[in-house]
Amino acid sequence: MFLVPDSVHDLAISLYRLARQNGDWSDDRMTETLGVTPEALAAAREELVQLGLVRGTAGERWTVVDPMRAAEQVLQDHGRSVADWSETASRLAADIESMAALLPALRVVVDDDAMNTVLEGNETARAFLAELGDSLQHQLLTAHSGGALPQEAIDAALPQDLAVLERGVEVRTIYLTSAVRSLPTLRYLEQLTEAGAQVRIRDTLPFRMVLADGVIAVCSMKWAEGRSGAVVVRGSAYVQLLTRMFEFCWAEATPMEATIGRPVRTNGPDLDDEQRLMLRLFADGLTDQAIARQLGVAPRTFTRKTRLLFEQLGIESRFQAGVQAVRRGLV
Repeated sequence: MFLVPDSVHDLAISLYRLARQNGDWSDDRMTETLGVTPEALAAAREELVQLGLVRGTAGERWTVVDPMRAAEQVLQDHGRSVADWSETASRLAADIESMAALLPALRVVVDDDAMNTVLEGNETARAFLAELGDSLQHQLLTAHSGGALPQEAIDAALPQDLAVLERGVEVRTIYLTSAVRSLPTLRYLEQLTEAGAQVRIRDTLPFRMVLADGVIAVCSMKWAEGRSGAVVVRGSAYVQLLTRMFEFCWAEATPMEATIGRPVRTNGPDLDDEQRLMLRLFADGLTDQAIARQLGVAPRTFTRKTRLLFEQLGIESRFQAGVQAVRRGLV
C-alpha cells in the first residue's frame, strides 16, 4: 500500500538521503523503497531537479549532485545570465534559501560545525573585524560593495591593514569602480598595494564580505527597520561557498593598475610648473575651458598641451591625470 507523505519537501529530503547512499536510481525502485505513489515521487524529484541536486542519466535513471556543487552552479548560472548582479539577487537568494532548507537534514553529509552569529550595529561589527585582523594567519579576502571610504574610516583601517601585511598574510580585495574615483580612497588602496596587497576593481558586487583564513566569513546585512550590522559565518561548507563567490567576482574584476593607468616610476618624467598645475586642476574636476582660462591659453593650445602631457605620463584620461596628481603630492 502506498503511503501519503506529509509534504513534498519531506519526501524530497528522504529521497535525497536514500539516493546518496545508493548512487544512481530509477523511479520504480525508489517508489517501492519509499512506499509512495509515483506522482508523489515525481513531485519530490522535481524539487531536487529544480535545485540542481539531482540530474538524469541514461535509461531513465537519476544520479545525485553534491550540495556544494549544486550551489556553485546556481552562482555561475546567475552570474552568466545578467550583467548586473542586482537584477538576479532576489532569485539567487530564493534558490539558496531553498537549498538551505535541505542542508540541516543533510548536515551529517555536508557540514557538522556550522554556526552563525549576528553582530548588531556597525560599531559592533567593526570591533569584531579589528579582533579578527589581529588573529589572521594566512589569508584575508575582502569585497567592498560600498563607495568611497570616509577619511576617518581610512585612518582607522590603514594601520591595521599594514600590520596584517607585515605579518606575511596574503591580502586580496575588490572595490567598486565608484570607490576609486575618490582620491582619499585611491591613496589608501595604493598604500595597500605598495605594502603587498592585491587590489582589483569591479562595477558591481553583491554585498560586503570578509573571509578570514578560509574558516570565518563576515557579511554585511541590513534589517527591514533600518538597522545594520553583520553576520559571522562559521563552518567549512558555508565559508567555502562564499569563498567561491569571491573567486567568481575576483576573476571578473580588473587589476587596479589597469583601471587607473600605469604607476609613475620614481624616476619618471619631470614636469614643469604649468604641467603640475594642469594635473592639479584636472584632479579638482575643472572643465577644459576653465583650465585653459587659468593657464591663459587658447582652447586649441590647451588641447595640444594636454595631449603632450598625457603622452609624457602614459595616460589616457582626465581621471588618470587626477591619479597622477595624487601620486605626485599635488593635491
